[in-house]
Amino acid sequence: MKKMKESLKHIKWFIYLISLTGIGLFFNSCVGGYIATEPAYVDYARPQRLNESQIWIDGDWGWNNQTHVYVQKAGYWAKPRQGQSYVAGSWKTTQRGKSWTKGHWQKQARQTDSHGR
Repeated sequence: MKKMKESLKHIKWFIYLISLTGIGLFFNSCVGGYIATEPAYVDYARPQRLNESQIWIDGDWGWNNQTHVYVQKAGYWAKPRQGQSYVAGSWKTTQRGKSWTKGHWQKQARQTDSHGR
């Protein structure tokens, strides 16, 4: 019985360590790197939109963990999301270098009338 409790304890620790490793790898893959200068943007023709209600979402830059460079991702037409607006991605400069912050949808602030309602 004592051996069984000990082996269960070891299995729990093993699962815990594997889980932490997996979480670390996941978050590490979501983080981009730093570069000295922004890569050149390749301009391309926009595809035809399917309907008039779509809006153009500019392409993003994705970090390639194997080559350690940013790779340009194509823009696309998207249906606007109700109550949200799209915030375009942008380059941020820090002491470590430049990094890309991805574009994202953001809830719009609720507007109030002149009476604060």
